[in-house]
Amino acid sequence: MYEASEIIRKEREAREEERRRREEEERLREERRKRHMIEVERTVALTNMAQDYAMACKIREYVSALELSRNLAEEDIQWIDWAKKKADWYDPIIAREDEILGKREHQKGKEESVKNFV
Repeated sequence: MYEASEIIRKEREAREEERRRREEEERLREERRKRHMIEVERTVALTNMAQDYAMACKIREYVSALELSRNLAEEDIQWIDWAKKKADWYDPIIAREDEILGKREHQKGKEESVKNFV
C-alpha cells in the first residue's frame, strides 16, 4: 500500500511539474509575442516618421526652387509661407500644429493620417 501511494504521489508530482512547465512555456511565448508586437509598432512608427521627414524635405526643396526661379508676387509669397508651414507640419522634428488639420500623428501610416484630412 505504501508503494502504491508513493507511485501515485510521484505521478501527481510529475503531472504538476509538467503543468508548471507548460505554463512557463506559454508565459514565455506570450512575452515574446508582446515584445515582437512592440518592436513591429516601433519600427512602423520610425519608418512613418522618416517618410514624413522626407516629405517635409521635398516640400522645402520645391519651395526653395520656386523662390529662386522667378520674381514673386505677393500671392506667391503668401503661398510659399503656407507651404513652409505645411513642411513644418509634416516634419516630425518640428511637429508644427496646423490651425486647420491639427497635430499630425507621425507614428501612424498614411492610411491613418489621411483620416485627419477627412
